[in-house]
Amino acid sequence: MSRTGTPSTAQPAASQVKVPYEKVAMRAYEKWCKRGQPHGTDMQDWLEAESELKTEFVRNSNMAPGRR
Repeated sequence: MSRTGTPSTAQPAASQVKVPYEKVAMRAYEKWCKRGQPHGTDMQDWLEAESELKTEFVRNSNMAPGRR
């Protein structure tokens, strides 16, 4: 039976990345301001901000110098 595993150098999936609360809060606030500060979009802004930041973190981790 062969065993396949994930190499230890593999980058985490975006869903596994932890983004600091403060960064998400700032991005969500910026999105809310750009939308004209509408009432009731806080959850949408937060989720979009969190998703964007996770994706950016993974993309930047993959582009780190010395990684191939």
